[in-house]
Amino acid sequence: MKSTPSSREELLVRLIGIPSVTQSPEENDAALFIRDSLFRLAYFRANPSHLVLLPTPLEGDGRALHSVIARMMAPRPTAKTVVLVAHYDVVGVDAYGDLAACAFDPGRLASEMGKDDAFSAGVDEFLFGRGSMDMKCGLVLEMELLRDYDADRELFDVNVVMVAVPDEENTGCGMRGAVKYLAALKKSERLVYIAAIDTEPSEPGSPGAKNELVFLGSMGKLLPTFYCKGLPAHAGNYYRGLSAALISSNVVCLAEASAKLVDPCDGNGHPSWMCIEQRTLSEGYSVTVPSRSVAYFNCFLTTRTPSAVLEEMKEIARGASARSLEHLRGSFAALRGKGYRAEAALAVEIKTLTFSDLFERAAAAFADGVLQFSLHMDAFAEGLAAGDIRDKGIAFLEELIRLSGVEAPFVAVGFLPPYNPRKSSLDGTPGGEIVLRASKRLVAEARERFGVILDREEYFAGISDLSFLGFSGTEADVKAITDNVPGWGTLFSVPIADMIEVDMPVMNLGPKGHDAHEKTERLEKRYSLEILPELLVFAIGALSEEWDEVMEVNA
Repeated sequence: MKSTPSSREELLVRLIGIPSVTQSPEENDAALFIRDSLFRLAYFRANPSHLVLLPTPLEGDGRALHSVIARMMAPRPTAKTVVLVAHYDVVGVDAYGDLAACAFDPGRLASEMGKDDAFSAGVDEFLFGRGSMDMKCGLVLEMELLRDYDADRELFDVNVVMVAVPDEENTGCGMRGAVKYLAALKKSERLVYIAAIDTEPSEPGSPGAKNELVFLGSMGKLLPTFYCKGLPAHAGNYYRGLSAALISSNVVCLAEASAKLVDPCDGNGHPSWMCIEQRTLSEGYSVTVPSRSVAYFNCFLTTRTPSAVLEEMKEIARGASARSLEHLRGSFAALRGKGYRAEAALAVEIKTLTFSDLFERAAAAFADGVLQFSLHMDAFAEGLAAGDIRDKGIAFLEELIRLSGVEAPFVAVGFLPPYNPRKSSLDGTPGGEIVLRASKRLVAEARERFGVILDREEYFAGISDLSFLGFSGTEADVKAITDNVPGWGTLFSVPIADMIEVDMPVMNLGPKGHDAHEKTERLEKRYSLEILPELLVFAIGALSEEWDEVMEVNA
C-alpha cells in the first residue's frame, strides 16, 4: 500500500513520541523503530541484508549509537544510486519550560498551543513538537518514499539508499560512521552515487525566506578555540598576575558577531561567529586571578578555508592580548593615582601560538622520539573520563602544554570538534551540472503543478550531514585541521579518505516549518506532507534522467 498524507502524519507522530535527544540512550530507540518499521516492507523481508543497523562509537562516551542503512535496489540491475540522508536526533527540551512534559506529544502540545492567540486560529495547519520539522518529518518522508518504491517497483530506475543517522546535532558521529559504510558499499556493489538528497527543513536553512527552498550545498562549520594562559596572583595583588578571563573576554569582544568575519556567498550574508562557550578553568573556588580560560565559537564556512580561519584567529589573539595589556596599564595607572602601592607585572609579552606549535614542542620533549610521544598521548586520551568531547580535547591540550614547557602568558589557537566541511554542487563538475539541471526542472515542476514558488540557494545555512559526502579542500586545509584539533585520530576525526571515495553532488529539499529548536517548533502540514513527497519523487527521477544525458555528453 502506498503512502498518504495521513499515513505520513501518523508515522511522524509516532517517531516524534520517541524522545531521541542527541547523545541520549533514546537515540537508539529511534533507530530500532526506524529499522523495524522498514522491515515490514516486502522488499526488506525478501532482502534482510539490505537493511542494516550500523553501530558507530560515540567519542568520549564509550557507547555505540546506531545508524539505519536501507538499500532498495532497482528492479533492473543498474549502478545508478541516489542516497537519501536524514538524522533522527533532536535538541533538548529546556526551551519548553512548563510544557517540557508534552514536548514529544504533538496532540497535547497542539492543545496547549491552541490557547495562545498567535496559533489558535490556525493550530490545525501545524504539527507541533520537538523534532516535528528538525528533522523527523524529512526522515518520515524518506521512509514513506521507500514504502512507495516497495509498492511500485517501477517508480524509479535507480537504486535508493536511505541513511538515517544519530548525533547530527552534536559532532556528527553517525554520518561520519555511515560514510565509511557507503564507501565500502560502493566498492562491493559497484555503485555509482549520482547524487544525495537531504530533507532538512528549509526555514532554519535560510531564516526569513518567503518562498520554499531547494539548496545545492551545505555550509561548513568550524569551532575556533582560544586557550588563554595568564599569570596567577592573589586578588589583593591583582596586577602581579594576568587574568586569562580578561584575555578571553577581549577575544569574545573582537570575534563575536564581527562583520569582518562574515563569510558571504552569492551576496547572501550569513551569521558571523558566535561564542558557544567561554569559561575559566579554575579548579574550585579560589580568590586567585584566573590563569586559564577558554572560549570557542561557531563559525560557518562558505568560501573561507580552515587555514584562512586559523590566520584570522592569530590576528584576533594578538588583538585581544594588546587590548588586555592596554586596559590593565590604564587601570593600574588610575589606581596608583589613588594611592595603590603594589607592583605590577605589566611588561610581559603575551605570545600567540597554534595548537600545532604546542604539539611540536611537546613531541620534542621526548628524547625517545615521536613514537614514545604518540604512545604517551594515546594512553592519556584513553585514560580520560567519559564526557563532552570538547572537554576531553581541552584536557588533551593541557597535557600538551605541560609537556611542552611553554611559559605563560600566551594565547593558543586551534579547533575543537565538530568539523563539517563545506559542500557545494556548484563546483563545475559533471555531477554538479546534473544537480543544477535537475533543480531547474524541479523549480518548474513546483510552479506548474502545485503553484509553489521554489527558490534555489547554494548553501543550506546551517550544519547538515551533506558535509561528509565529499571533500573539496586542499592539502593545506587538511593539515590546518589535523594538526590543530587536539587528539585528532584518537579523540576525534573525520574520514576524509572515505569522503573523497563517495564524493557526490548534493541537494537539500525539505519540509516547511517554523522556529526550530524553540518551544514553538512546528511543521506546516500541507506543503510538507502533501506536496513535498511528490517533489521528492520528481527530483529523483530528474536526477536519473539528467545523469543519463550529462554522462552521455561527457562519455
